[in-house]
Amino acid sequence: MQKLVKLGLLAAASMLAAVPVQADSLKEAIAADMPSLMDIYRDLHANPELSGEEVRTAAKLAAEARRLGFTVTEKVGGTGVVAVMENGEGPTVMLRADMDGLPLEEKTGLSYASRAKAKTRQGNDTFVMHACGHDTHMTGWVAAARQLAARKDEWSGTLVMILQPAEETGEGALAMLEDGLYTRFPKPDYAL
Repeated sequence: MQKLVKLGLLAAASMLAAVPVQADSLKEAIAADMPSLMDIYRDLHANPELSGEEVRTAAKLAAEARRLGFTVTEKVGGTGVVAVMENGEGPTVMLRADMDGLPLEEKTGLSYASRAKAKTRQGNDTFVMHACGHDTHMTGWVAAARQLAARKDEWSGTLVMILQPAEETGEGALAMLEDGLYTRFPKPDYAL
C-alpha cells in the first residue's frame, strides 16, 4: 500500500507543485503515518457498506478531511463526499476513491475480516465485504489528503478530493455529476 500511496501523491503533487516534492521526505512521512493508515484500512475493511448505503464510511472520511482543513460537502449524489482545498493560483486536481463494498461473505479468517450484513435492494439478506480494493483506495485517499494538506507550501492550486458512492452498480459517478459535481465544485484540469 505504501508504494501505491507514494505514487499517487507524487502524481498529484507534480500536477499541483510549484516546488518539487522530495521523494525521500514523502516516503518517510508516509512510513511514519502507516500505523494510523493501517488502523483506518482495517476499520474500513471490517465495516463495508453496499452501494448507495455508504453512510458510516462517508461520515468517517468526511470528518478526517474536515480535520485536515478541507471544505467538505457530504451527500453529493447520495452518499458522496467532496472535499476542497484551495491553495492559491494553479491547476485544479481531483483525486477520487470509491467507497462501496460487495454483497459477498468474507472467508479470509483475518482478525479484521468483515462480518457486516445488509439487505440488498431486492430485500435479501447478505454479507458485505470489500472484495476489490475500495478499502485500500479510501485509505490511499486519506494518506494523500494528509500529505497534501501538510505540504501546502510545496504546491499551489485547488485540490478536489471526492469519495464516490455506488461504483459497483455504476450509479455513483452519474449521481454525483447530476448533483452538480462540476458546477457546484471546481472542475478539474486533471483527475486521478
